[in-house]
Amino acid sequence: MDHNLLQLETKIGYIFCDKSLLRKAMTHRSYAAERKLTSDNQRLEFLGDAVIEIIVTEYLFKRYTDKQEGELTALRSSIVKKDTLAEFARQIDLHDYIFLGKGEIEAEGNTRNSTLCDAFEALFGAIYLDSDIAVAQKILYSMLNDIFPQTDKLLAGLNPKGFLQEVTQKKWGVKPEYKIINTKGPQHDMLYVVEVFIDNKLFGTGSGKNIKSAEVAAAKMAMELIDKNKP
Repeated sequence: MDHNLLQLETKIGYIFCDKSLLRKAMTHRSYAAERKLTSDNQRLEFLGDAVIEIIVTEYLFKRYTDKQEGELTALRSSIVKKDTLAEFARQIDLHDYIFLGKGEIEAEGNTRNSTLCDAFEALFGAIYLDSDIAVAQKILYSMLNDIFPQTDKLLAGLNPKGFLQEVTQKKWGVKPEYKIINTKGPQHDMLYVVEVFIDNKLFGTGSGKNIKSAEVAAAKMAMELIDKNKP
């Protein structure tokens, strides 16, 4: 791990006035306990969670003027969930800058989604305290636009099944149908294979450790096929 936090500042495009805030944001509780520090990044994580949620809420409100509250809420939940925020963290190599205790380093804790999500939230809590909501908004908007430059990709990437249904209802007036065609492996480690049909035509196949993940994989393949055959 590289703890040169100046590099992290360069990656996010923001230079901290109070460097201790950034260091605290990157301080995992295991490191704090090992070094007998009085604080870690958990309080900043609490603050950053709220900062990110309000920024994402405004982002979606302005971007999707045709969507109702329920759709916006579902979309926001998809963005601010642990796995998505961990992906944002990976985009800026945040795993390289987290201070971890020896046990966490050996367990490669810096690659864990929960650790990455917590550090990402703490980072935005620190940015907010060091500047204001406008600066935090500018940085997060930039990340959102880099990762999801097109509206369709944002929706399809975060909720493939929901987006596929939206497309098929508009295009053909029908909903996708998912069918389990095979299961493989022992009961404790089953692999499900699912096909998705649109108007009785096969559009995609997916596999996963549970039915939902297999359906998501099939929906992604179906969307790729639909995109490929656009006039």
